[in-house]
Amino acid sequence: MRYWIKTHRRSAILVGATLVVPAYLFLLVLGQTLSVRAGYQDQIDTIEPRIARMQGLVEKEEALREALSGVNNVMNDHIYPESTDSAAVSASLQAEARRILGQSGMEVTNSQVLPVRKRDTFDYVSVKVVARGELEQLDQSLSDLARFRPAIFIESFDAFPNRKSRKNEEEEQTLTVTMQLLSLRAIR
Repeated sequence: MRYWIKTHRRSAILVGATLVVPAYLFLLVLGQTLSVRAGYQDQIDTIEPRIARMQGLVEKEEALREALSGVNNVMNDHIYPESTDSAAVSASLQAEARRILGQSGMEVTNSQVLPVRKRDTFDYVSVKVVARGELEQLDQSLSDLARFRPAIFIESFDAFPNRKSRKNEEEEQTLTVTMQLLSLRAIR
C-alpha cells in the first residue's frame, strides 16, 4: 500500500481528501449541534425553576388572594381611603384629636390643620394640637390615640410642666403638650 501511495501521489491525495473533508464536515456539524444543544439545555435549566415557581403560585392562588384581601382590610383599617377628600380628612383628624384629648380630661387650647404633604402613594394629613392636663390624662389620651382607626401617628411631641401657683401647692402638676398628629390618605 505504501508503494501505491508513493507511485500514485495525486490519486492518494484525492482519495484522502474525499475521506477527510466529509469526516471534518461531519465533526464540525456534530460540534455545532452539541454546542447549540448545550445552550438550549442552559436555557431549560434556568427556566425550570421559574416554571416551578409559577406552578406553585397557581396552586396557591386562592390562599394568596385571601392574604391579599386581608392586607387590603388592614390597610383600609389604618388609612383613609382614596375616595375621601384630603380637606375632609384634615377636618376629621382635627375633630377626632380634640374629642379624644377632651374625653381623657385634657384641655385643648389650640389646634391647627397643617398643609397636606403629597408623597408617592399617600397624602400626609397633619394637625398640630396644643393641650393642657395632668400626666394621667396625657397617658390616657395617648393610649386612646393609639387605638383610634384609621391610625393616628404622632409625628412630633413636646411636653413641658406648667408653673404651680402658690395657693394650689397640693394640686397635681399640669403639663402643656404640643403634638403634631399625622394620618395617611391613599392616593393612586
